Amino acid sequence: MLHKKLEYPTSRRLVLFLAGLCGLVGLLIEHGTYPGEAALTTARVFSFLAVFFFLSEQLITYRYLGHFRSYLQDRWPTFSLSVLLILEMVGLVMGRNSTWLASVMDKIPTYNITNAYLLVIQVYILSVFAVQLPHMQQRFARWQVRPAIAFVLVFAALIIMGTGLLMLPRATPEHSPIHFLDALFTSSSAVCVTGLVVRDTGTGFTGFGQGVILVLIQLGGLGIMSLSATLSLLLGRGIGVRESSLLREVFHIPTMVEVGRMVRIIIFLTLSFELFGAVLLFQGLGSGPAATAELIPFSDRAFQAIFHSVSAFCNAGFSLYSDSLMGVAGNSLVMGTASILLIVGGLGFGVIIQVGAWLRGRMMDRNNLRLRLDLHSRIVLVASAGLLLGGGLLITALEWNQSLSGQSFFMKLSQAFFQSATCRTAGFSSMDLNLLSPATLFLMIILMFIGGAPGSTAGGVKVTAIAIVWANLRSVASGLNRVHLGRWEIEKVQVQRSMLVLSSGLVVAGAAIFTLLFTEKQEMLPTVFEVFSALGTVGLSLGMTAELSAIGRVLIIILMFMGRLGPLTLAASLVGRQAEPRVRFPKGRILIG
Repeated sequence: MLHKKLEYPTSRRLVLFLAGLCGLVGLLIEHGTYPGEAALTTARVFSFLAVFFFLSEQLITYRYLGHFRSYLQDRWPTFSLSVLLILEMVGLVMGRNSTWLASVMDKIPTYNITNAYLLVIQVYILSVFAVQLPHMQQRFARWQVRPAIAFVLVFAALIIMGTGLLMLPRATPEHSPIHFLDALFTSSSAVCVTGLVVRDTGTGFTGFGQGVILVLIQLGGLGIMSLSATLSLLLGRGIGVRESSLLREVFHIPTMVEVGRMVRIIIFLTLSFELFGAVLLFQGLGSGPAATAELIPFSDRAFQAIFHSVSAFCNAGFSLYSDSLMGVAGNSLVMGTASILLIVGGLGFGVIIQVGAWLRGRMMDRNNLRLRLDLHSRIVLVASAGLLLGGGLLITALEWNQSLSGQSFFMKLSQAFFQSATCRTAGFSSMDLNLLSPATLFLMIILMFIGGAPGSTAGGVKVTAIAIVWANLRSVASGLNRVHLGRWEIEKVQVQRSMLVLSSGLVVAGAAIFTLLFTEKQEMLPTVFEVFSALGTVGLSLGMTAELSAIGRVLIIILMFMGRLGPLTLAASLVGRQAEPRVRFPKGRILIG
């Protein structure tokens, strides 16, 4: 059920926002630039102001709650940080070398803890403040922003923020600054979990820039709203009605009372899978044909494992290697782990949760025949398995004596099935796509257009829409007025939405292909491949991305944004729900076929 939120005074929200803003500016100056002495002093002043405002917010909260026990129960994480901050400030004022605090401060890494916590708290403060801003003034509350519009605005704001961070001096090598359009393209690709790049991620960005891309992938894959809601729950705050309404629409949660529980489960599953994948990738990157552990330092190897684990689970397709995963194609542990992560990430959180509940139920009571998956989960699992196996077999047959020739039997199968899985929005590549036959590339375009499941980190028109459209075509061809999938009848509105998703996707793709053929003067197949890769948020390319003109890059950015949000969300944000007209017009007949 929804957590009952305490109505704190507006002054507390303002102080909290100032703390986050000052801390963010201080961190950006110190870690995002190459600061001189004056700039470093300015950064420390902002950090000091952040600490001051943060402690002031804690004092306001304590005075509002009235009792220390209530304050400690409701704000114990921030109380712990407050104690560390006070010790840090006293130590700076009195001097660590000449006070009894020296031994204490040496044992407690308060500076690192403070910086790490501030880095996390800034994302939380700014995102929650953006959501709570309409509540601070009554005139803003009257706007009644629809969840679909809020979702679009949040993603647009995240892209703009990512663009600014990637343009910081320390985000790229010192003598290779990034242009605004390239930064905007990279940020859009990361937030939309696409993976198309105009600058090599491994060599074109520093560790700071790669970290920014990693955060953008995580926020874009899960949605910044779910993360801010989770931090709100962890810090003792509840989820309001507006936030719950938005999260319910994003993750297709049946009722608002389940939002809090579902958000906790989603974050737990995400971190668990990504941690599991990072551990396996860490082991895999130290063995096999890939670079050995002796060649990769521990910290770099750990970061590579974390980066590729998050990128795989979020179906982003970003890689720190210039050749994507072609260099580790023979490493079964790396490829197997990446395959599991991207397949599970493309199923959707609802399906994962229900499959887990079904497995637990079957283990506890194997004779209970009532333990069954619902229609949505069945369609997603059957369609995903069919596309994976069917696509893998077709790629194997088409490329057996072509690009796969000279490889072992197991290697041929693994390469084909990995490409079948990754072209459904993951974006990793384990083989040179330019060596594939036109028939294989056309098959990959179809798989890219279909994509993954609703409520997942994958893109495309979704497997459920394709299943409903197929069922509708079968019913129309049979002369039936109702659409059936198995023993279930599909509602008319779901059929209409599926047809809208499919038709709008084809229309947008057709218009984009025509425009790129006119502006880029490239061949037909690479252009079609590029458009469907962007619209399906896949990230695969035949080498056209880096050669795009400014107009072409802007168009690809728009396609990635549309593909991540989906036509239904965009339509709802632009049009909204229209009331059914009371006046009925006369029926007309049009010849078809």
